[in-house]
Amino acid sequence: MWRALMALLLLAGPAAAQGFPDRPIRVVVVFGPGGGADTTVRLLAAPMAQVLGQQVLIENRSGAGGTQGGQVVAQSPPDGYTLMADASALVVRHKLHPNLGFDYLRDFAPVARLSVMPLLLVVPPGERAEGLREYIAELKRQALPVQYAVAGVGSASHFAGLYFLQRAGVRGEAVAYRGGSTGAMAVVTGDTRLNFATTPSAVALVQGGRLRAMAVSSERRMAVLPEVPAVAETLPGFALTEWIGLYAPAGTPQPVLARLHQALRHALAVPEVVARLADVGAEPALLEGAAFGQFIDAQRSLMTGLADAAGMKPE
Repeated sequence: MWRALMALLLLAGPAAAQGFPDRPIRVVVVFGPGGGADTTVRLLAAPMAQVLGQQVLIENRSGAGGTQGGQVVAQSPPDGYTLMADASALVVRHKLHPNLGFDYLRDFAPVARLSVMPLLLVVPPGERAEGLREYIAELKRQALPVQYAVAGVGSASHFAGLYFLQRAGVRGEAVAYRGGSTGAMAVVTGDTRLNFATTPSAVALVQGGRLRAMAVSSERRMAVLPEVPAVAETLPGFALTEWIGLYAPAGTPQPVLARLHQALRHALAVPEVVARLADVGAEPALLEGAAFGQFIDAQRSLMTGLADAAGMKPE
């Protein structure tokens, strides 16, 4: 019955797309209010609505590591009226939640990457190394595995730490905390040696002298912190950030996706949106359709390899 209904919807897709949208669009955020995905889509909602001529409504559906909201959207009609906003951890969620009942690759069409949030490699302010190369050498001299704080197992900070220590040739041990702020504070208190922290959770501690920003995890330096080098300046090719993506149910007609792309291009070019994203340490980073799909494939390969190497097990 469900497959027959889906087939009818796909056949009707081109005709339905001609009038898209003729009612409000719902974006399901798979996390609670206030996080990176929630903040990003709420900033984009109003300027998107200006182009689409319909409201863009945000609905938070947190729970089960982001999978509850994913299930809602995976089971929605592929007509563009129900979308999902998720973060970079989506690409390895199958490793931590193997019995989802749906598949992120099969059941979703990648609409666009919206933004990236580089992470700050923060260390205690008394760290003796002058730069990242010297810091890596110091870590290598440590006999025991380096303990690093992560904002939850499978988070972007976890994978950034895994990737950094792997590339640096340093043995590490992840210590999971509940959220980015507590992970950053674990470095302040000396409970861990380092943390890849989001800008909102660490920048005040850096400015107050309680943490030192050693590097950023993006390919290039951040415009808001131009004095902090990128890890890639020492470890070429290193890049692992938090990023936010928008997805539609698989089978959503291409004309509908094109209309959404048009609205997103407008929204991410609005100066106020760019400025507000910068306030939370994020930058517009639009990748549409197939290009976003290729990016997801590369991220999935990288992060799955890191998870396997670290022996990460299902929760």
